[in-house]
Amino acid sequence: MTAPSDTAARAGLLARDRRIVRVTNFRAREYWFGNLGWSVYFLSPIVPGWLISRIFDEYQSTGGTRAVVPYVVALAVVEVATVWGLAIVHPRYMRACEAAKALLRANVVDAQLASGGPRAGRRDAPVGDVLVRLRDDPVDMIFLVDNWVDLLGALLYGSVAMFLLVRIDPLAALAGVGPLIATGFANRAVGHLSRRYRERARATASAVSGFLNATFEASLTVKVAGAQRNVLDRLDHLNAARARAAVADSLWNDLSWNLNSMLADVFVGLALLVAARGRLTTGEVTLFFAYLGGMTWLPMRLGGLVASRRRYDVSEERLDALVADGHAPAAALLAHRPLPVLGGPPVAPAVVPHRVPLEVLEVRGLCVAARGLVDVDLTVRRGEIVVVRGPVGAGKTSLLRAILGLLEIDRGEVRWNGADVADRAAFFVPPQSAYVAQVPRLFAESLASNLRLGADHPTDVLLDALAMAAFDDDLAALPDGLDTLVGARGVRLSGGQAQRAAAARAFAPRPELLVLDDLTSALDVETERALWDRLTAAGCTVLTASNRPLALARADRVLDLGPRRSDR
Repeated sequence: MTAPSDTAARAGLLARDRRIVRVTNFRAREYWFGNLGWSVYFLSPIVPGWLISRIFDEYQSTGGTRAVVPYVVALAVVEVATVWGLAIVHPRYMRACEAAKALLRANVVDAQLASGGPRAGRRDAPVGDVLVRLRDDPVDMIFLVDNWVDLLGALLYGSVAMFLLVRIDPLAALAGVGPLIATGFANRAVGHLSRRYRERARATASAVSGFLNATFEASLTVKVAGAQRNVLDRLDHLNAARARAAVADSLWNDLSWNLNSMLADVFVGLALLVAARGRLTTGEVTLFFAYLGGMTWLPMRLGGLVASRRRYDVSEERLDALVADGHAPAAALLAHRPLPVLGGPPVAPAVVPHRVPLEVLEVRGLCVAARGLVDVDLTVRRGEIVVVRGPVGAGKTSLLRAILGLLEIDRGEVRWNGADVADRAAFFVPPQSAYVAQVPRLFAESLASNLRLGADHPTDVLLDALAMAAFDDDLAALPDGLDTLVGARGVRLSGGQAQRAAAARAFAPRPELLVLDDLTSALDVETERALWDRLTAAGCTVLTASNRPLALARADRVLDLGPRRSDR
């Protein structure tokens, strides 16, 4: 009777192999053409080995040169044909592999940028860690495919070579091939070490990248706090851990490869010693040496396949973690899609959701226990300004993000005009709503590009949005107006200007609901008053988190998040 764990293990292996096939079939014609070509390439040394043995036999038997000329010419033709064929096959095979890597990366990026829907992935990994995964993990996944091709070629070569050697001397052939097969099984037995070392190497590399990303984002804080030395010490510690893990991973990989190679050479020598007991011709000895030398690739490729399968598992799990969000990760990570960069058809433009005019937004019984939100009720009617206030840590930001679907909720309902919003992250996007986070994020592009974010808003719409954000006077002072480059993360703008530029970006599509997280925290009183005056005059529907007196004074309703929560 089969144990449940064995059945589960086999099911997992089959699932992995199906995913590998799914990856290779992204550019199926190029991949399988390349696979066939490489198999022929690996098999091709059979012919030169036989021709060389015939050349030696002819010299031994006749001592003449004329009889070997046809063999020499045939040998030259075979070698030229092999090089020529490889020049045709290899580029197509590499295009298929690079396309598969591009597909994996595109699907991860798509999942990270998606706002809800079945393609949305988790976004809880640090940016630096995501970049490491995008750079390294697709390589390891496709490397497994490459090892399968090599192993298939080595098996074809080994089968034909073994057949020919057995015809010459069965005992010598067995003496050489038997230990090679045993070495392959030994590689499988220690394969778990490859996974362990690769997991540690990838984790430490992600830790360094994540810390660097956080350091650059908080560079001003580090400078003001005088913590440069502490940051560098921490970076040294993380780099030392990464170096140790990388060395261990590389050492184990090189040790496995070199040990397999050394043992394979020993087994070839053993086979030649056994063959020497008989009366073999010079050509037959040459054939043994040539074929058994080629067969040393078999244990090395088998060992490489075992190691690469373990590494594949690590990389697959790391990439799945970026796309899995309650749906089948295989469908998300490996979904085939057109990639214009690889010559595919253009990607269809994003579908803008149909506008649903807001009459009333209702939140009922919303709970996010980890953020201290329990049974929160909230109502926002069209044209109202509703303010969420409370002490630091009360959950104001968490409440806004939970409503928008940027934070998972334990239970509760969010209704738009009385209808339950099932996929909040997919629904709460322009033109339904726009969100301005507490810390605005701007790109190192022009002000106009930051306001458009790829949309085709005309200039007058941008100017109206800037005016609503009380940015018109600031715009006049910018050296190049809308074409002014704001710098990385908006560094050329003041904190208040960056907040209002992000607000103008949210105003541009004229959303039904504006969700603002402490938008005016960096504004002076006069600028803040002007901003609220313009929002009120425009009849905007606003849900905001703030403890600022001016915001509370303009509120139609205030939700207190504190020991005694109330909605008035």
